[in-house]
Amino acid sequence: MTIDQLKSLFPESGAPDGQAREMINSMDHFDIARLLHQLTIEEKVYIFQYIDDDVKRQELLYETDQESRKEISESLGLDFMAPFLEGMPKDEAADILQEHEPEIQEKILEQMVPDEARALKNLIRYEEQTAGGMMTPHYYRVAPDEIASEILTKMIRNPSKDSGTDFFVVGADNKLIGFFTLRDLLNVMPNAKALDIIREETSRVLLDESCEKIANLMDREHLSTIPVVDEHNIIHGIVTFDDVFRGLRQTADEEIYTMVGATETDPFAKKTSRKIAARAPWLFTTFIGGMISAFILKSFEITLNEFTAVIFFIPFVLGLAGNVGIQGATVIVRGLATGDIQSDNLSRVLKSEVKVGLANGVIFGTICGAAIVFFAETLLHTSPALGVTVGLGIILAVATATLIGSFTPLLFMRLKIDPAISTGPMVTVINDIIGLAIYLFTATTVFSML
Repeated sequence: MTIDQLKSLFPESGAPDGQAREMINSMDHFDIARLLHQLTIEEKVYIFQYIDDDVKRQELLYETDQESRKEISESLGLDFMAPFLEGMPKDEAADILQEHEPEIQEKILEQMVPDEARALKNLIRYEEQTAGGMMTPHYYRVAPDEIASEILTKMIRNPSKDSGTDFFVVGADNKLIGFFTLRDLLNVMPNAKALDIIREETSRVLLDESCEKIANLMDREHLSTIPVVDEHNIIHGIVTFDDVFRGLRQTADEEIYTMVGATETDPFAKKTSRKIAARAPWLFTTFIGGMISAFILKSFEITLNEFTAVIFFIPFVLGLAGNVGIQGATVIVRGLATGDIQSDNLSRVLKSEVKVGLANGVIFGTICGAAIVFFAETLLHTSPALGVTVGLGIILAVATATLIGSFTPLLFMRLKIDPAISTGPMVTVINDIIGLAIYLFTATTVFSML
């Protein structure tokens, strides 16, 4: 489906009202969601209101871009949004609610049924990409003494697409005892008690556990749902596989934006000023770095005037050192995010990354230095000492970049800053400044000895 086909259904295009409604409802609403950003506010609301199925409406609003979602919500008003969000899965409703200002959130919650409002309040107080922010409070809750036939009957009478097919045995004190799957339930006698069905081990996550760690655990244990508990083992809800998948996609987007210095903004946002404001601080960091680099070059002006061939290899030294630093930082950031790197293996990973970085520095420094020594007089018409300068400069610059790239993510974590920044422009600029200073200082030292 194209945007032109969608626009042909609007009244100004001459399409009969009944036919337009029928055509819109016959279309894939996920395809429509991906096209909404190309329409005006009036056209977005028109499409939304013509969809007859409430579930399709909910999925359309949730899957479309953020700006379209806010425009539709604001156009329809709080009186519409309150009951509309009540009918949505709680984790998705919480995500939409969190996109609004706090005062708007309060107004929407005030118009909801008290139980629904309370459930959403409990969800929006957690960070979005944590177990508490992604969980749904609806799950198949089973008492320890319930028998298999009763549990199955209850499930058939009250099916829920958000609860998965796992059953969680919870005591009177709301503490999680264990879980079992639908397959487990179907393979026992009808009079078997829940306590007799539960599996030996039950994986669980805390409310503040990150999305990456949850995904890593679910993958390792082959789980489709996982219970969310607090420090007292009291269950608050469950996280399903689709919630984790959506969370991982959003986290990946955020990290990619962070790594390139473009703080996440809606790519379909119409306000250019918002995008400029989000990216300008990172560009200002590069500007400051460029000024400092210019000052460093000025400080070594005499060396550069006497040995101009040194300038030819500045991009090479900085590029190699920067890439090595980014590689180390990326490995550490990714390992910390997925939970593969823990306190018990952190030092081993750091030592490994430092060794790899240093080894690469020595290898490429030696190769490049030897090549320049060999061709210095014939091609560059300069002293073979340039090869020693470049080779040693590469080794020292890469060694420094390796240390910065490997240890900066840990520093940022201690400061409670997203460690993905360590693979972004800020650290790249720092690496360039230090690498440039080291290279030029090495050149000055070597040539002063001639």
